[in-house]
Amino acid sequence: MESIVLGMAPSLTQIPADQPLGPLPAVVMVVVMVGFAIFMTFSIRGKIARRNAARPSARELVQQMKNHPRVVAGDAQVHVAELHDTARQLSAQLDNKARRLEKLIEDADQRIAALGLSAAAVPAVAATPAPAPSNGEQRKDPLTEEIYELADAGRTSVEIAQHLDEQVGKVELILALRA
Repeated sequence: MESIVLGMAPSLTQIPADQPLGPLPAVVMVVVMVGFAIFMTFSIRGKIARRNAARPSARELVQQMKNHPRVVAGDAQVHVAELHDTARQLSAQLDNKARRLEKLIEDADQRIAALGLSAAAVPAVAATPAPAPSNGEQRKDPLTEEIYELADAGRTSVEIAQHLDEQVGKVELILALRA
């Protein structure tokens, strides 16, 4: 008959291989798992308690602010000063850009005036505008006309864009220019 040796020493009890071990290994496993779960629970609770002890509560923070209003007011004054500095910087940048834009407009006006003087040298064919429509109305793009018709039929700009396979922004721009 074969036997299973429990442990390394020959003096330990030998259990025959055909005899079941019983519920003992399962009970030991359950006890070990429960012990591990309890250990982890207390370990996590301890970490949370240490973390909360190091951080002041909201009530304590409010009490500190009440006890030291100068600190809070000082912080607010620092932030207000930073905001004023930022506003001054943005204002200076906008002024510089406005001056630059005015200079560019002046340069463009001068160039237009210079081109106006030399327009006599340009051939007459290039200077003639395209003929206006005979019926007094402006010519419209077929896409624009179709957008107007669909809008008059009560469709939204998204529906029109999907129907015509166009971008919604383009349809909205055309409809905005209609007014």
